[in-house]
Amino acid sequence: MKKKVYHWQPELSTAIIYWSCTFGILFLSLILTLEHTRPYLTSNIVLGIFIFFVFLGCNRYFIIDGKYLVVHALLPVRRKKITLSAIEAIRVGPKCIELKSCDFKEGTQMFIMTKKNKNAFIETIKQHKSFKATIIDDPELTISKHY
Repeated sequence: MKKKVYHWQPELSTAIIYWSCTFGILFLSLILTLEHTRPYLTSNIVLGIFIFFVFLGCNRYFIIDGKYLVVHALLPVRRKKITLSAIEAIRVGPKCIELKSCDFKEGTQMFIMTKKNKNAFIETIKQHKSFKATIIDDPELTISKHY
């Protein structure tokens, strides 16, 4: 059976920086294309780099695997495998969720998700027996962290 994945994006400032740089590569490719009237190898290589970074940017997701929540991130170093029992609380906002767990470096981590993905993720995680965290519906939760 295929495991369900729930796509997410990082906290707002990180997402803006990543996608701005990625689309900067696209615009560079388009500028190189305009310099020549026929197909140009350099612009096609830069366009390939853009497509690669789009693929990487969309490759962030959660998988609920038995007793674990696998947080698949862009860099292999930042990927985490958290036991569902280690999650202390989940705050659910209009456009994001915030997971509180001692396994995260700062204690909490915020994830931007679409409404459909967010609701499906919450419903699926509630069904697991090892999940004992509280789910807090917080309409005031914004998609950027406040320090």
